[in-house]
Amino acid sequence: MKKTMFRIVLFAVLLFSVSANTERVYLSADGYKAPYFEVSGGEGGFSRNLADLRGSYVLLNFWAAKDAPSRLQTMEYTRSLSKITSEERFCLLSVNFDRSERLFREIVRRDNLNAETQFHAQGEEASKIIDAYRLDNGFQSFLIDPQGKIVATNPDPETVARIVAEG
Repeated sequence: MKKTMFRIVLFAVLLFSVSANTERVYLSADGYKAPYFEVSGGEGGFSRNLADLRGSYVLLNFWAAKDAPSRLQTMEYTRSLSKITSEERFCLLSVNFDRSERLFREIVRRDNLNAETQFHAQGEEASKIIDAYRLDNGFQSFLIDPQGKIVATNPDPETVARIVAEG
């Protein structure tokens, strides 16, 4: 009887663990509401809250110096989307996860990135964002619609421009 009860409890715990983990994956997938967060450390020390950007398309880009593809993608977004970032209905928000804020600022300067769209997150702030967006397997970008739903993951600049123009 004890073995049977143990197996039932073990099965229930495993089932609960798997279903909870599966739910987390979908929370940062296309069609789901983007998890809100606030990040500080922008140019001039201001912060940006994702909830405050509702009503606009937001390209949320995560990157780090050690992850070359994400750094190159950040440069591509900044260069290619500069025409539509001046529009009120679109915002580029890039979050960097380097350990050193000094390194982050130097890369922003060297890569000629728009400092107003670049933010640095570290410590607990970074951990919360990485967990919410499931970035433990690599950095990604998310296009979020004006209602706060993720409409594209890792979109190319042309796709972003098209979706924003159609919206």
